[in-house]
Amino acid sequence: MKSPNIQIPNIKEFQLMMDENLLSTDLAPSSNDLMSLFETKLSDDESSDEGKLRLAIYRNNVIHSLSSALGDLYPVIKKLVGDDCFNAAAIEFVRLEPPQHAALLHYGKSFSEFIIEFEACKNLHFLSDVAILEFEYNQAYHSADVQSFDPQTLSTIAPEQLGDLTFSCHPSVKLVQSMWPIDDIWHENQKEQPDLINLDDTTGVHLLIYRLGLVVQLVNLDENCFILLQQLKQGMTINQAWAETVEQATLAQRQLESEELSGMLGYLFSLEVFTAFNLSA
Repeated sequence: MKSPNIQIPNIKEFQLMMDENLLSTDLAPSSNDLMSLFETKLSDDESSDEGKLRLAIYRNNVIHSLSSALGDLYPVIKKLVGDDCFNAAAIEFVRLEPPQHAALLHYGKSFSEFIIEFEACKNLHFLSDVAILEFEYNQAYHSADVQSFDPQTLSTIAPEQLGDLTFSCHPSVKLVQSMWPIDDIWHENQKEQPDLINLDDTTGVHLLIYRLGLVVQLVNLDENCFILLQQLKQGMTINQAWAETVEQATLAQRQLESEELSGMLGYLFSLEVFTAFNLSA
């Protein structure tokens, strides 16, 4: 029999009740009130357990859709750890960190921090950086489409003013560095049968991730070039960015000659990562 005289909550109260019951491992005490609300909508010949069933189905659908979205975002991580391990991790992540916005485009960014603490993955130290690469790859793919600028237009700038130029990077530009060969790991796991990578005999990477046309590019930059682009991306002038690059190279005892600046800029121009330039006052 349906419960009589059920107090109908307002929309905010109902949302809070749903929120604490959808992603919890066990149903909260408020689930009884929720199921009573469902039961008031049932016809006389429907089972009294119908409310519980409807809530269970909805809970399962929410968990499944969010964990599936993570699987779509992190296919290489899923391939590396296996479906069962990934699904268990995804469900736990979803319960700990539900979406804060209706659009799922940016959901799952902190999965790279979560996965390295997930018990079954703690010994896979490279996994977190691979997850960062996958997330930034996805962000680059979905970034705004902006035309890159023609370097020939720099001919209008007096040579003595070139050092005062700043550049706007394409919205898709992401910079990721890792002590692991995460680009090789990512590329190999695009194959049906990936080759093994000896992680004891590899070096780190300084990756530029960006979209050129409709294709996302992964470019492993020289560390000095990576630092130069990093500074330019932050809005520094060429002179400021180069000074910072030289300072970091000196501290790290990396060789860097002054004439390398023009070559680095030329290479970055050829990659079409800049969309505009501005002459700093």
